[in-house]
Amino acid sequence: MKREMYTYPKEVILEVTNRCNLKCRYCHFHGIEALPGRPLGDMKRKTWENILMQIGEWPGPVTLMTHGAGEPLLYPDLSDLLQKAKKIPHLSVGFMTNGMLLDKTWAVRLIGLQVDWLALSIDGVVPKTHDFFRRNGDLRRIEENVMQLIEEKERQGSDRPFLHFNMVGYPEILDQSLDYVRKWLPHAQEVTISKFRPVGSRKLWNGSPPLPERPCPLLYRQMVISFDGKAGLCCEDINLDVPMEDAKGNSLEETFRNSARYLEYRQAHEKGRIQNLLLCRDCHIWGGDIALNCEQIDLSGMPVKKISTPAFESYQYISSP
Repeated sequence: MKREMYTYPKEVILEVTNRCNLKCRYCHFHGIEALPGRPLGDMKRKTWENILMQIGEWPGPVTLMTHGAGEPLLYPDLSDLLQKAKKIPHLSVGFMTNGMLLDKTWAVRLIGLQVDWLALSIDGVVPKTHDFFRRNGDLRRIEENVMQLIEEKERQGSDRPFLHFNMVGYPEILDQSLDYVRKWLPHAQEVTISKFRPVGSRKLWNGSPPLPERPCPLLYRQMVISFDGKAGLCCEDINLDVPMEDAKGNSLEETFRNSARYLEYRQAHEKGRIQNLLLCRDCHIWGGDIALNCEQIDLSGMPVKKISTPAFESYQYISSP
């Protein structure tokens, strides 16, 4: 990939906190099998203010994700951050949440700020299994919160935030997949059923890859900044095992373009020599979003486009022309 094509990151993951109110059984950071690799904390205000100032000077569109290894709604300055971020014209702003803290106050606030998108991570439609996998979670409360947001959007005539729903495809709940899609797709841009990966695994298939190998696109489009201002390799680097230069002391653009570590990893990927790269040598995410099959299906009277990739199945409602 030519260097001019990655002059600045098109996606920035800003981990405002890595604290979480849930202890999901198979979470790669907070799960009971996860190995803690870094302390918990919240991002300092001056850190994200500096980052937003830099992003505001970039020449093109950027997607800003204010989540990481934690629950963003726990972060006390989230509202202020979102308000400032929405003033940057070329920025699409949103975050992933488990929905437990998404109360009426937050629903009104997110709509008022016109946050661009919200990703809801909800595992299934049965309280017993959801609450088993998402320890400390309460599916009934989460669904009430989400429906409250949907109803408030309708009341205000707002299309934002656009909603995305994701369910992890644990073998025990895969039979809930279509009911999950039926429940949420009428209110969403997209519903996905993602492949379950055991704690620490970045593999999506067994044996040879089902598609031609390519350099991982995350290395050319994404930058991850932890709550303490340090930059990591990508969203799979949950414990910052492959740190870049300290984002607090360097230009994000300069780090992204010219960090020795970024260049080392990009060059190795371009040459097909990733077997010695920490994280990458046992990672399949480079092919996770490549469509293997695309079909139109009828789901309880809804015309739906279903896209299958190694990482997930995506369902999108097909509106009438």
